[in-house]
Amino acid sequence: MDLGFTAFVTAIALLVAVGGSLLLVGYFGTLPASFNFGWKAWLPTLVLPVLGPVWFALTHRDEFLRPALQLISGLLLIAAAVGLLFGFGQHFADQLVAGIK
Repeated sequence: MDLGFTAFVTAIALLVAVGGSLLLVGYFGTLPASFNFGWKAWLPTLVLPVLGPVWFALTHRDEFLRPALQLISGLLLIAAAVGLLFGFGQHFADQLVAGIK
């Protein structure tokens, strides 16, 4: 394996790990709190796994600014990992297939 492929896989793994952790922490910061604001607040937060907590945190920005930033940062990191995978994944797959032949 070459160093570029190792760096590629490491970057994707780190982006997904940190982004997933931020999403999970932001979700656990908003879901229990949404129950205090009635069913019109907790139902979208519970039913829509990512968009619901972001919506709730942004509508109650004063109390939940940190979870909103965690959720948005997590989404951006996951999106960067997916973009990196789809952007350069084909290049590394072609290199690996060419090495097999």
